[in-house]
Amino acid sequence: MSRFPFSRPIVALGLTVWITAVLAGPSRAQFLKPGKTAPAPEFRGVTQWINSDPLTMSKLRGKVVLVHFWTNGCYNCANNYPHYKAWQERYAGKDVVIVGIHTPETPGERDIERIKAQAAKHGLKFPIAVDNASSNWKAWNNRYWPTAYVVDRRGRVRYGWEGELNYKGASGEETVRKLVDTLLLERP
Repeated sequence: MSRFPFSRPIVALGLTVWITAVLAGPSRAQFLKPGKTAPAPEFRGVTQWINSDPLTMSKLRGKVVLVHFWTNGCYNCANNYPHYKAWQERYAGKDVVIVGIHTPETPGERDIERIKAQAAKHGLKFPIAVDNASSNWKAWNNRYWPTAYVVDRRGRVRYGWEGELNYKGASGEETVRKLVDTLLLERP
């Protein structure tokens, strides 16, 4: 019998944590550097679309797409709602599509009726892809709620912001807005 009966499980746990951290990889928001882009993944495994018929990234080519990951029980996500609503108004009638991807963090956040009620309560009228199986979360290598991505007219991810857009004076909303305005000037 070993003098350290718990050493093998502790080593195994440590190795598992290390492998998970290494293989998880960066999110699309993290690996984008100025001037670099990445192809936007196609929407997949959507449980249900709210406020829209099903969308595809390929059919959205020619438009600037704001993709944001959120969940209806997330305090930080709720702090971004005013920015999403402002984008709805600012870009209404322009070649901009906002798509919310609702990926639940808890079992209660999987409830479609709850998601619809929260979207209506907060005036979120843009298309929402309910991602109960986390298929889109995984495809985007997303790591946090909320995260917002800007996809250009060619279907390339040009920018990503993890967390609240204006947390403690951060300039995320302004950065995203200015980039969208610039991308609208580019030819499709």
